[in-house]
Amino acid sequence: MMVRYDREADAAYVYVSGPIPDGGVAYTEDVSVRGYYERGIDYDAEDRILGYEFLNVSRGVDLSDLPHRDELATLFAERGIRVLGGVEGA
Repeated sequence: MMVRYDREADAAYVYVSGPIPDGGVAYTEDVSVRGYYERGIDYDAEDRILGYEFLNVSRGVDLSDLPHRDELATLFAERGIRVLGGVEGA
């Protein structure tokens, strides 16, 4: 996994298995928990997770109910990004 954080946009994207080719995302599932878009999961045509998008990252990232949440928590913690919900020690 690899995370890219854009401070200006206050957004992060986590690539699960490396770069995503053009046209590789078949659909995005909105998995937000607060009633407005703040996180999504990108899938390929075979329903494999390609990546995770997080918005408003400066407020912390909510990992509750997400696949790979322990790995995601480690990535964000290494970058000093606050992790919210659903993770041991969070």
